[in-house]
Amino acid sequence: MVTRTARRVIPAAMLVTAGLALTACGSDNASSASASATSSTTAPSSSAAPSPTATSSTTDGSGTTGTTDTSTAQNASTAAGSSGSSIPACATSKLTTTAENFGNGAGHTDFQLVFQNTGTTTCTLTGYPGVSFVQAHNEQLGKSAIRTPGTTSTVTLIPNAHAYADVETINGEGGYSAAQCDLTTVPTLRVYPPNQTESTNIPWNKDECVNSSIQNLEVGPVHSNK
Repeated sequence: MVTRTARRVIPAAMLVTAGLALTACGSDNASSASASATSSTTAPSSSAAPSPTATSSTTDGSGTTGTTDTSTAQNASTAAGSSGSSIPACATSKLTTTAENFGNGAGHTDFQLVFQNTGTTTCTLTGYPGVSFVQAHNEQLGKSAIRTPGTTSTVTLIPNAHAYADVETINGEGGYSAAQCDLTTVPTLRVYPPNQTESTNIPWNKDECVNSSIQNLEVGPVHSNK
């Protein structure tokens, strides 16, 4: 009787052991499946992470702003260049030229040529006018004015605005002898506005040294102030 009981107990123990083994395998499979599921769920999250970073890079980067600023700077530069080049030089026919602001110094007389824009559009003057004494038929008397050193700049004249150029002449004989000076009553002062080939005449009627050996006239560049 004892022997039969022992035989029955042993198979029962084996069944318990087998059941535990199956349970362990089931747990391992469940853990593996859970880990796989977790890995699958996590992967999309990590792959989606760079997307906001890329957007942030585009938004926060200076690419768009830089392009806009460069374009604006180029347009501004182009507009400035076009504006400068589109304003024509003042034609003689669009200017009224007069001699004003006379003053006498030791042996010389100073005055200003005044250029007024009498046209209906803006124009510019740059550089030196041409100046000389003339008589009837525009025949020149003496030497043309030499240019005195000075800063050359462009003066922009809106309609009715003025530009100026400083001129100096010898006062009377100015220390020269009569033979050297050849003092003559000059009827007209001829003026060429800067960069123009058409002249304008200003009534003069003053006694001037017109001997070709004497430099009687000096002129400076146009400027915007009296």
